[in-house]
Amino acid sequence: MGLATIAVVAIAAGAGVQAYGQYQQGKAAEAQGKAEQQIAEHNARLKERQADAERKRARVAAEQFELEGEALLGTQQVGFAKGGVLTTEGTPALVLEETAQALNIDRMRILEEGLLAGSFRESEAEGLRFQGRAAKARGKNIKRAQTLAAGGTILTGLGTAGLATYKTTAFGTGANSFKPA
Repeated sequence: MGLATIAVVAIAAGAGVQAYGQYQQGKAAEAQGKAEQQIAEHNARLKERQADAERKRARVAAEQFELEGEALLGTQQVGFAKGGVLTTEGTPALVLEETAQALNIDRMRILEEGLLAGSFRESEAEGLRFQGRAAKARGKNIKRAQTLAAGGTILTGLGTAGLATYKTTAFGTGANSFKPA
Protein backbone atom coordinates (compact mmCIF):
# COMPACT_ATOMS: atom_id res chain seq x y z
CA MET A 1 0.00 0.00 0.00
CA GLY A 2 1.50 3.26 -1.10
CA LEU A 3 1.73 6.53 0.81
CA ALA A 4 -0.96 8.11 -1.37
CA THR A 5 -3.35 5.26 -0.66
CA ILE A 6 -2.73 5.56 3.07
CA ALA A 7 -3.43 9.30 2.86
CA VAL A 8 -6.71 8.70 1.01
CA VAL A 9 -7.79 6.06 3.55
CA ALA A 10 -6.82 8.38 6.41
CA ILE A 11 -8.86 11.24 4.92
CA ALA A 12 -11.91 9.00 4.51
CA ALA A 13 -11.49 7.47 7.98
CA GLY A 14 -11.06 10.91 9.57
CA ALA A 15 -14.22 12.13 7.90
CA GLY A 16 -16.07 9.06 9.14
CA VAL A 17 -14.86 9.52 12.70
CA GLN A 18 -15.73 13.22 12.65
CA ALA A 19 -19.19 12.47 11.22
CA TYR A 20 -19.79 9.82 13.87
CA GLY A 21 -18.79 12.31 16.58
CA GLN A 22 -21.20 14.90 15.19
CA TYR A 23 -23.99 12.35 15.08
CA GLN A 24 -23.29 11.32 18.69
CA GLN A 25 -23.32 14.97 19.77
CA GLY A 26 -26.73 15.31 18.17
CA LYS A 27 -28.03 12.23 19.97
CA ALA A 28 -26.64 13.53 23.26
CA ALA A 29 -28.30 16.92 22.73
CA GLU A 30 -31.61 15.22 21.98
CA ALA A 31 -31.30 13.06 25.11
CA GLN A 32 -30.47 16.13 27.20
CA GLY A 33 -33.51 17.96 25.79
CA LYS A 34 -35.75 15.04 26.72
CA ALA A 35 -34.24 14.89 30.21
CA GLU A 36 -34.77 18.63 30.68
CA GLN A 37 -38.38 18.22 29.59
CA GLN A 38 -38.90 15.40 32.09
CA ILE A 39 -37.41 17.52 34.87
CA ALA A 40 -39.61 20.45 33.91
CA GLU A 41 -42.69 18.19 33.85
CA HIS A 42 -41.80 16.84 37.30
CA ASN A 43 -41.40 20.39 38.64
CA ALA A 44 -44.69 21.40 37.00
CA ARG A 45 -46.50 18.57 38.80
CA LEU A 46 -44.94 19.79 42.07
CA LYS A 47 -46.26 23.29 41.38
CA GLU A 48 -49.73 21.87 40.72
CA ARG A 49 -49.61 20.02 44.04
CA GLN A 50 -48.56 23.28 45.68
CA ALA A 51 -51.53 25.00 44.02
CA ASP A 52 -53.89 22.39 45.46
CA ALA A 53 -52.27 22.75 48.88
CA GLU A 54 -52.60 26.56 48.75
CA ARG A 55 -56.31 26.28 47.98
CA LYS A 56 -56.88 23.64 50.65
CA ARG A 57 -54.97 25.69 53.22
CA ALA A 58 -57.15 28.70 52.37
CA ARG A 59 -60.37 26.67 52.72
CA VAL A 60 -59.26 25.33 56.09
CA ALA A 61 -58.21 28.80 57.27
CA ALA A 62 -61.52 30.27 56.09
CA GLU A 63 -63.49 27.56 57.91
CA GLN A 64 -61.46 28.15 61.09
CA PHE A 65 -61.99 31.90 60.75
CA GLU A 66 -65.73 31.36 60.25
CA LEU A 67 -65.92 29.30 63.47
CA GLU A 68 -64.02 31.99 65.36
CA GLY A 69 -66.31 34.63 63.89
CA GLU A 70 -69.42 32.74 64.99
CA ALA A 71 -67.93 32.51 68.48
CA LEU A 72 -67.27 36.27 68.45
CA LEU A 73 -70.85 36.99 67.39
CA GLY A 74 -72.11 34.69 70.13
CA THR A 75 -69.95 36.48 72.68
CA GLN A 76 -71.36 39.83 71.51
CA GLN A 77 -74.94 38.57 71.80
CA VAL A 78 -74.28 37.20 75.30
CA GLY A 79 -72.72 40.52 76.33
CA PHE A 80 -75.75 42.43 75.09
CA ALA A 81 -78.13 39.98 76.76
CA LYS A 82 -76.27 40.25 80.10
CA GLY A 83 -76.69 44.00 79.89
CA GLY A 84 -80.40 43.57 79.30
CA VAL A 85 -80.16 44.98 75.77
CA LEU A 86 -82.46 43.69 73.07
CA THR A 87 -80.33 42.55 70.06
CA THR A 88 -83.09 42.31 67.45
CA GLU A 89 -83.38 46.04 66.79
CA GLY A 90 -81.56 49.33 66.99
CA THR A 91 -77.84 49.80 67.58
CA PRO A 92 -77.16 46.31 69.00
CA ALA A 93 -78.70 44.68 65.91
CA LEU A 94 -76.64 47.03 63.70
CA VAL A 95 -73.42 46.18 65.60
CA LEU A 96 -74.06 42.44 65.22
CA GLU A 97 -74.83 42.87 61.49
CA GLU A 98 -71.69 44.95 60.86
CA THR A 99 -69.55 42.42 62.74
CA ALA A 100 -71.01 39.57 60.68
CA GLN A 101 -70.35 41.46 57.44
CA ALA A 102 -66.76 42.30 58.42
CA LEU A 103 -66.13 38.68 59.38
CA ASN A 104 -67.55 37.48 56.06
CA ILE A 105 -65.37 39.93 54.11
CA ASP A 106 -62.27 38.70 55.95
CA ARG A 107 -63.25 35.07 55.31
CA MET A 108 -63.67 35.84 51.60
CA ARG A 109 -60.24 37.52 51.53
CA ILE A 110 -58.67 34.39 52.98
CA LEU A 111 -60.30 32.30 50.25
CA GLU A 112 -59.32 34.79 47.55
CA GLU A 113 -55.68 34.79 48.64
CA GLY A 114 -55.66 30.99 48.49
CA LEU A 115 -57.19 31.00 45.02
CA LEU A 116 -54.69 33.58 43.79
CA ALA A 117 -51.76 31.67 45.27
CA GLY A 118 -53.05 28.49 43.62
CA SER A 119 -53.45 30.24 40.27
CA PHE A 120 -49.93 31.60 40.54
CA ARG A 121 -48.55 28.09 41.16
CA GLU A 122 -50.49 26.79 38.15
CA SER A 123 -49.01 29.58 36.02
CA GLU A 124 -45.57 28.53 37.20
CA ALA A 125 -46.39 24.93 36.25
CA GLU A 126 -47.40 25.96 32.75
CA GLY A 127 -44.23 28.03 32.41
CA LEU A 128 -42.16 25.00 33.40
CA ARG A 129 -43.98 22.84 30.86
CA PHE A 130 -43.27 25.43 28.17
CA GLN A 131 -39.58 25.43 29.11
CA GLY A 132 -39.58 21.64 28.94
CA ARG A 133 -41.14 21.61 25.48
CA ALA A 134 -38.62 24.22 24.34
CA ALA A 135 -35.70 22.16 25.70
CA LYS A 136 -36.96 19.05 23.94
CA ALA A 137 -37.42 20.94 20.67
CA ARG A 138 -33.95 22.48 21.03
CA GLY A 139 -32.47 19.00 21.50
CA LYS A 140 -34.26 17.69 18.43
CA ASN A 141 -33.10 20.65 16.36
CA ILE A 142 -29.50 20.18 17.48
CA LYS A 143 -29.72 16.49 16.62
CA ARG A 144 -31.09 17.34 13.18
CA ALA A 145 -28.34 19.90 12.62
CA GLN A 146 -25.63 17.51 13.79
CA THR A 147 -26.98 14.76 11.54
CA LEU A 148 -26.83 17.13 8.59
CA ALA A 149 -23.34 18.23 9.60
CA ALA A 150 -22.28 14.59 9.81
CA GLY A 151 -23.60 14.00 6.31
CA GLY A 152 -21.73 17.06 5.10
CA THR A 153 -18.56 15.86 6.75
CA ILE A 154 -18.83 12.49 5.03
CA LEU A 155 -19.42 14.12 1.67
CA THR A 156 -16.54 16.53 2.20
CA GLY A 157 -14.30 13.65 3.27
CA LEU A 158 -15.26 11.58 0.25
CA GLY A 159 -14.69 14.55 -2.02
CA THR A 160 -11.32 15.27 -0.46
CA ALA A 161 -10.31 11.59 -0.67
CA GLY A 162 -11.48 11.46 -4.29
CA LEU A 163 -9.53 14.60 -5.12
CA ALA A 164 -6.44 13.22 -3.42
CA THR A 165 -6.80 10.00 -5.42
CA TYR A 166 -7.20 11.95 -8.62
CA LYS A 167 -4.18 14.14 -7.90
CA THR A 168 -1.96 11.22 -7.04
CA THR A 169 -3.00 9.37 -10.16
CA ALA A 170 -3.10 12.30 -12.60
CA PHE A 171 0.03 14.09 -11.47
CA GLY A 172 2.22 11.09 -10.85
CA THR A 173 2.61 11.40 -7.10
CA GLY A 174 1.36 7.90 -6.46
CA ALA A 175 3.32 4.72 -5.84
CA ASN A 176 3.95 4.18 -9.54
CA SER A 177 5.25 7.69 -10.29
CA PHE A 178 8.90 6.90 -9.83
CA LYS A 179 9.59 4.41 -12.62
CA PRO A 180 13.22 3.71 -13.43
CA ALA A 181 14.33 5.22 -16.72
